[in-house]
Amino acid sequence: MTVAKTGMALVVLAFAGLAADAPVCVTGAAGELRVEAAGLSLTPAAAACPASEATGEPYWAVVLEAAPGMGDAADVILESQAQPPPKVKRTGDGLELGYRSLTDGKAVYQIALALTVRAAGDAFEIGGTIRNGTKAWVVKGFTGPVFNGIRTDLSKTPLLMPSGFGWRVNRVPADDKNLKPWARSGNNLTLAAPYPSAQGTMQWFAFAGDAGGLYFGSHDPRFGAKTLSVRYDPERKTFGAAFQHQVFVRPGERVALPPMTVMPYAGDWHVGARRYRAWVDSVGKPIGKPAWAQTATGWLLAILKQQNGDVMWPYNTLDKLSEVAEARGLDIIGLFGWGYGGHDHLYPDYNPCPVMGGEQALREGIRQAHVRGKRVVLYANGQLEERGTAYWTTTGQHLAVTRKDGGTVQEFWHKYGNTPGYHFDIGCQATKGWRERMLSLAIQASDFGADGILYDQLGMRGPTACYAADHGHPVPFMSYEADRKEMLRQISEKMKRVNPEFIIMTEGFHDAILDSVAYFHGCVRGAFQESAGLIARRLEGAQGDDLFPEMMRYTYPEVASTIRFPSPLVDRPMANYTVTYGLRYEIESRYIPDRDYLLEGRIPAVADYGVVLSKPDIGLVRSLPPQATAEYLKRAALFQKRNSGLLMAGTFTDSEGFSFSGAGIVAKGYCSADAFGVLLWNTTDKPAAFSLSVPKAELLSASEPEKDKVEAFSELPPQTVRLLVWKKNRE
Repeated sequence: MTVAKTGMALVVLAFAGLAADAPVCVTGAAGELRVEAAGLSLTPAAAACPASEATGEPYWAVVLEAAPGMGDAADVILESQAQPPPKVKRTGDGLELGYRSLTDGKAVYQIALALTVRAAGDAFEIGGTIRNGTKAWVVKGFTGPVFNGIRTDLSKTPLLMPSGFGWRVNRVPADDKNLKPWARSGNNLTLAAPYPSAQGTMQWFAFAGDAGGLYFGSHDPRFGAKTLSVRYDPERKTFGAAFQHQVFVRPGERVALPPMTVMPYAGDWHVGARRYRAWVDSVGKPIGKPAWAQTATGWLLAILKQQNGDVMWPYNTLDKLSEVAEARGLDIIGLFGWGYGGHDHLYPDYNPCPVMGGEQALREGIRQAHVRGKRVVLYANGQLEERGTAYWTTTGQHLAVTRKDGGTVQEFWHKYGNTPGYHFDIGCQATKGWRERMLSLAIQASDFGADGILYDQLGMRGPTACYAADHGHPVPFMSYEADRKEMLRQISEKMKRVNPEFIIMTEGFHDAILDSVAYFHGCVRGAFQESAGLIARRLEGAQGDDLFPEMMRYTYPEVASTIRFPSPLVDRPMANYTVTYGLRYEIESRYIPDRDYLLEGRIPAVADYGVVLSKPDIGLVRSLPPQATAEYLKRAALFQKRNSGLLMAGTFTDSEGFSFSGAGIVAKGYCSADAFGVLLWNTTDKPAAFSLSVPKAELLSASEPEKDKVEAFSELPPQTVRLLVWKKNRE
């Protein structure tokens, strides 16, 4: 994999300088891994697994930047192929390779690199350390190892990437007209997933065929900053795969590189998912949820007061808001814009608004929601602090993530064309002041009577370097990495002591924060309206890259996440998609026409949204009958809740545990201690026949959202879901 001169290189365990005719081999149950001057080669034991062949390209790289106070020298890239031969030492199960110093071909840098390669059961594990003996340089990244020369056909062995809930890449572009999700990099195409973020949600990817595959896992217990990277070389028609680690090694420091597991395997893609989950469980399982959160059907996201001061839901209307949620089968109301500043203004100050009724009215409104059986989650942004406010002037500006040039990392949010937007710094998650502020907001939400707090954006942003010298962290420092994980875990542990039923939510999703976040506000690939359409097209056999929410759902069946539907309704296909994949529902009331639609059934016109910059899908809202649309959402939500033992608290088995055939139908398995269910979704506009069997089980029931009892194997009506439930027979 060629190393780009402007950034991180894709890499592999390297032993540049090894004799070309004398490769060093590590052999195990997984096959044979050879290290030679040209790179790494992997001959898998599994016949259906793609092999990797050394190509002579760099297979690791170290990137340096000037240390603080050492000027503005350009970054230096130290590649494997420029190094003299390493010292090679045999170990009981592999190799150790050591470089006492590194060179770029011009100068020698006192950067020591040690790499280890070992056979570990059915896989190979690669690790190492970097020691920085310089005073003038900071190691800012390590790419590697790169496994080059992977020759495979994506149409038969697709690439699975953890982008959002999952993405299955089954082709490389034929030309530059439509490269997505690939990007052009010189003569090559690249596909990257920065982790942890909404674009890179887990630390594994795989070339995954029906009978075998090649798994790459960064088994990093810190869940640290990295990019999962794949490159395609059109000339060789081969792939390269690597992890690019954003790791700072400051002068005088020695840092262990995150361990990497490479596993050739026989079987389908579920083998890789199970391997990753087994590792996750070995370092700590996801947080448990209160019973109410496990079976909460979803939420009505309501902005009470907008950025321009429009008040849509005063506190004394929260009972009405609860009625709206109830009419659609939703268990939670999420209160955005509930503070004096409204939505996206005056953060991180969230004080009850006198215009909406004041603190006592807010408390009473939350109480009324509880009387109506609804849970309440209050909004707080987990990263934004508005520039120029009293908080920012006295405190916040000293907590902001700072770039190397001394500026701050900023965002700008603008909701209306005729009013100004607002500029925000983002808070450094490692600072004591920011952590205390976020904790105080959770305590405040609980004190007001809320059942949870949403820290907006914290499941979205990727790791962000901070160079502030007064934050109490080393410089430079990678924020929105281990510090974000630690902050949320500390808040979660504190709030459990305050109120065991209180939950933390965030927007987006990634697995680094599963030890603290009990419920997610979906805002990732696989959570949007297009999801249902993409799944339907996938079943039609359309060639292209596929949404693959199975990747997240099978790896983490206990995750509760809403979809993202920024409209005051959910259409039938998206409701069906939501229940089929065990997600949770959402509708949104963001603007005055949304409120009027929900309260009065008033169909909005485009003109009603006036100068709103981010409008809902008005065409969709106008095309669907309000009452029937709301009723179906409620039926789907109650159907899911009636079957919560399988569909909400059970284990998502994907296609495992049953045999199925049926054109245009999605079939997903759910398992509990004594029952097995198969959820069917006819994605077409015509009745569809199917065949389905579950071994060693007795059929108990079949039902649909609109029919409590149906003939189990009758044709499935258009755009309908059906659950068939079996009792497991003891063997």
